[in-house]
Amino acid sequence: MDLISEKRVTLEKKWCFPHQDLITCLLSTRNEDNLALLSDEEIEDNTVIIMIGEYDTSSILLTFLIRILANEPSIYAAIVQEQEEIAKSKTLGELLPWDDLTKMKYTWRVAMETLKDNPSWVLFLQEGPQRYKIWRISNAKRVAKVRQISDKQVVCATSMTHMDEKIFPNPSKINPTCFEQQAPARPYCSVAFGGPRMCPGYEFARIETLTMIHYLVTQFTCKLSCVDDSFCRDPMPVFNQGLPIHIKPKKSNGAI
Repeated sequence: MDLISEKRVTLEKKWCFPHQDLITCLLSTRNEDNLALLSDEEIEDNTVIIMIGEYDTSSILLTFLIRILANEPSIYAAIVQEQEEIAKSKTLGELLPWDDLTKMKYTWRVAMETLKDNPSWVLFLQEGPQRYKIWRISNAKRVAKVRQISDKQVVCATSMTHMDEKIFPNPSKINPTCFEQQAPARPYCSVAFGGPRMCPGYEFARIETLTMIHYLVTQFTCKLSCVDDSFCRDPMPVFNQGLPIHIKPKKSNGAI
């Protein structure tokens, strides 16, 4: 809140531009009556959400991807093969265009499988403008029951769909092939990028993930430095010992 107040003073004294950063942009947002559109509490909430969305989610995905590469030799070999085929067409220092990223189909399927098994968030709380009606069908009596949520809130638990064998067969086993299609067998079952409200950072997350994995597997070899790669959730996954890795350039004997 102190930072928001400081930014407001800075704007009032015209020491910065209205769109200089996220907070000044939110402070400068006005309605049709030229009144502030967001309260300080709403600005704080939006800022925290964006910080988590742009950093924590991607960093968690990349961390678990590296863990899979270290623990699953067959998956690592398949990703290396796919990425080295792309690297062969590049000159030294040439950047990856979008066309190359679209060829990294298996790597992205592994990323989606990683998000299925270890999502950044296991619970989502959604508040709507009105009461929800949730229809539950009893398999025994085939009778639909209606339940109203008086506080207008619904909690989504990712494990309820990600670990459902009717949606993802043998869900506890790492199986990137279940994402060979554009969408899972049933709609809205993959919480990460699988619903009608598409994540605005979807393509950015894809670029960030694929680019990082490309340069990691084509230029380095890596292995875990710690035997203990267990983790807990608080509420996002946190590795108990961190996830230290030992990487070595493929064209050099010196370790980094």
